Amino acid sequence: MPRPAQISPFRTHLAPRDGISSRGARCLLAARLLLATCLCAAALAGCGGPTSQAERGPDSDAASRAAEDSGRLERETWDIVRIEGTQVGYAHTRLLRQTRDGREVFRVEARQHLRVERFGEPTEVDVAFTSVETPDGKLIELQTEMSLGPTPTRTAGRVDGGRLHLETTTAGKTVRNTIPWSDDYGGPAAMELSLLREPMKPGQERTVRSLEPGLNVVATRRLRATKPEEVELPEGRRKLLRIDLATLLPDGQQFRGTLWTDEDGDVLRSWTDAFDMVSVRATKELALAQGEELLDLGTGIAVKLDRPIARPHETVKARYRVELEGSDPAEVFPSGASQRVESTGKNTAVVTVYALRPGRPGGNPDAVPDEPTDDDRRPNSVVQSDAPKVVELARDAVGDAEDPWQKAVGLERFVGDYIRRVDFTQALATAAEVADNPTGDCTEHAVLLAAMARAAGLPARAAMGLIYVAGEQSFLYHMWTEVYIGGRWIPLDATLARGGTSAAYIKVGHSNLEGASALSSLLPVARVMRKLKVEVEEVEY
Repeated sequence: MPRPAQISPFRTHLAPRDGISSRGARCLLAARLLLATCLCAAALAGCGGPTSQAERGPDSDAASRAAEDSGRLERETWDIVRIEGTQVGYAHTRLLRQTRDGREVFRVEARQHLRVERFGEPTEVDVAFTSVETPDGKLIELQTEMSLGPTPTRTAGRVDGGRLHLETTTAGKTVRNTIPWSDDYGGPAAMELSLLREPMKPGQERTVRSLEPGLNVVATRRLRATKPEEVELPEGRRKLLRIDLATLLPDGQQFRGTLWTDEDGDVLRSWTDAFDMVSVRATKELALAQGEELLDLGTGIAVKLDRPIARPHETVKARYRVELEGSDPAEVFPSGASQRVESTGKNTAVVTVYALRPGRPGGNPDAVPDEPTDDDRRPNSVVQSDAPKVVELARDAVGDAEDPWQKAVGLERFVGDYIRRVDFTQALATAAEVADNPTGDCTEHAVLLAAMARAAGLPARAAMGLIYVAGEQSFLYHMWTEVYIGGRWIPLDATLARGGTSAAYIKVGHSNLEGASALSSLLPVARVMRKLKVEVEEVEY
């Protein structure tokens, strides 16, 4: 019989948020807490998303109470979540022993609540998962919920016939898919359960493959126990075993972390390089005791420049020297038609950015072909290009235009005019939600524009990265749109609606926002925050 499980919230990430507008809309993409849960948990099973601070409290979780009535509570833990030493939220985990169909199972419930400021406005995210597993760790079923925008995203999954069958619902749209499943794979809490069942010793190594809720992919975790060291806990310093962690996703992205466990294999402190986030075991009172002063993830994560860029949105080409702490920028920043990345050292690279227009010379001469996929064309649970309101708006924006570039510019201008109110309080709204309620920041602009472009017959995806802001003499995190025209991906930014973008953008990643890629594509942004230095080498107009 395995030890009671205890899940720590160390698998956490963040995502961005932004916006910039010459019309006075200050929606520069601050790191939103979108991915603060992608490697930790994903939403509340069996009940609606929390709508008030009181309802967010775990004591009011009707689903958890019902589970406790039908089983025995084996363990309950609380953890403080910090960024840069500031408490930004908590994680709450419960393990219940139940009987189903005459066999014993474990029900794991985990929730993470994060609260920060973005340009003075509070932003909150709730992510949780509930999984049912056999005593030896085999996943039976799970439910997740992510409260990132106006409508929670809910996923239900069950293992059957060597596959994990998933149904994800967002804003009334349900998407079904399956992924291959092996008996060697564990549920969302597999790593923590493994450590509790068999605590590691110095010098030991272990590999655990388990589901990442929210991402809905199987991640490979490689653990290497080093030696005991003293770490700071709320009750004081304590010697714990250090375990170095590498998490590898199927798309090749890798993240580093550290776990500190006691003699029972219980993770009492953890760290991840995605946004430099720390979790620490605590009492319920300490975990819930977040102060009134919130960490501002707006201009607080700006990348300051040594000198200003004059007329940034008139630039046609720019060379930037980029230094990334702990990583090679050439392995993080992508090359493509609008950007060329050349490694110049272990932690440095030169990024050359080009302003692109269809039918005009320019762009990265070494760009490899990047054909659009079916997922760049069709609707999904975030880019709902088939939603009636989105289709109607696209028709109004395009009018009689037939030329793809005229369509694209018309769509960009329409979205820029349509979203009139800036709102930093939500983490991520879908295209259908923005069409019905035209508020938000750069992410809402980017998602709606991508959906309307697809509705008008143009392949489209979202791009994430940085944009230069003259008043700050800094790069701030941002999201924009790319459409496929004339054999190249052409950037558009509906927050400015200038008919394309300038060389004042540095791209970190892109995504068609289909399934897992909707979140995993944002993970590189979380990795570079607070670790990036940028210098301007050359600018052309």
